[in-house]
Amino acid sequence: MHMHFHKNWFARWFSLVLIIFTIISLSITLTGCRLLRRDKSEIAEKKQAKSDQKAMEAYEKAKKQHFNNQSKETQKMMKSTKKRSSDLNKSKKRSRLNKTKCP
Repeated sequence: MHMHFHKNWFARWFSLVLIIFTIISLSITLTGCRLLRRDKSEIAEKKQAKSDQKAMEAYEKAKKQHFNNQSKETQKMMKSTKKRSSDLNKSKKRSRLNKTKCP
């Protein structure tokens, strides 16, 4: 009878360990797959950001090349126009911010 108790105890212990191991391995596998799988929208956003950055760099390079291809007089005129337009935009922004709104 003592031997029968020992076999029964071992079978219960083994099945308990097997159930616990299965639960742990399934939880790790399922959450691991979810964590490793990247969202398609996230991948698309990163691609879009990368292409936007490349486009901006190409635009700035072309703008600088265009500026350098101009004569000195034209470069001076372009600089002054840029400065005047930024000053004008700043004053317009200030005037819009200072307006009081009616209740």
